[in-house]
Amino acid sequence: MAQDTNFYPSQNVSVWYQKETAVGVQPDDAALKKMQATSFTIPEYGVPLEFSSARSGQFVTTAGQGHHSEGTKMWTFDTSMRGTADALLLATESVFESSANPGILQNTYSFPTASYKNASGSSPGTYDIRFEDAGSDATHNNHVLNGCIATGFTIGQDIGSEGGEMTCTINWDTGYAPNTVVADGSNDADDAITSPAYDTGVPYNIRSLTAASSEIEAGNDMVIQSWELSASRTIERVHYKDTTAGVFAPFGYAMTGGFEVTGSMTVIRNDDVHDLMANFRNSTTVDINLTDGTLVIALDKCLLNEPSIDTGGAVLTNTIPFTVVGADDISSATTMLSITRS
Repeated sequence: MAQDTNFYPSQNVSVWYQKETAVGVQPDDAALKKMQATSFTIPEYGVPLEFSSARSGQFVTTAGQGHHSEGTKMWTFDTSMRGTADALLLATESVFESSANPGILQNTYSFPTASYKNASGSSPGTYDIRFEDAGSDATHNNHVLNGCIATGFTIGQDIGSEGGEMTCTINWDTGYAPNTVVADGSNDADDAITSPAYDTGVPYNIRSLTAASSEIEAGNDMVIQSWELSASRTIERVHYKDTTAGVFAPFGYAMTGGFEVTGSMTVIRNDDVHDLMANFRNSTTVDINLTDGTLVIALDKCLLNEPSIDTGGAVLTNTIPFTVVGADDISSATTMLSITRS
């Protein structure tokens, strides 16, 4: 039998996304939007292979001991893109279900379980992610992932990288098998994006930051060389609702533990850094703000971690790590992270 000659150049792959109308159910193509993706990982179809224990007196593994463990796997992948307003909206909406402007995370956040139950149409929080031209079949040439739930994002800017443009990486999980082999027969991975939309936004740039408003605590206007902010959570699948071969869709998702929101800022070592010395030891929160007039990132309560001094450049710099925390009083909602985009 002759070898198949189809192949897919990696540079041809494009990444598309849309909100699902029911959890884990592939919607039509009406709302698909193309990311300004710069890198990504693609999870392959397949589940773990497990082996039962060998019998006493047995010295080889037999075929009957092998079992593919359907109904237990979470497929994980990442998408990195240029840091536009659309990218920031996707980050906040997918990670803490905030589609408003500003996108906010509050100290009273509670995981919306109803939005993550299998086939639920109650404000579903999951996404359809498609990797166009990443399939293996000559006809089903897209790699489609449904029921995608974001577990975290990282955004940042660096004066010495990407021309100063913001970058945005989102981490994804799904308990639904990649739809490349058309396992359940109801959907396909055909190249059928019929009504495409595009992220045409311009990435935010570190050189546009407003010096007088980008600060750690009021009055400390930092000379910023780079910064990074990450929000992450742990998501687990809940069992499986059926035993259809190749499907084994979960009952839904559960969030275990709380959000971890951390970041760091690298700044020129000067008198503004000196003014923060007490905050490196006194367990007192500071507010951190970054803005360029169109982008506003407000972190109202942050605890500073151990800073470091970098001696490798023309001048000394400090890298100041921090953790964003919520207000102790949870009787009313208080914003701990706010990202305004325009």
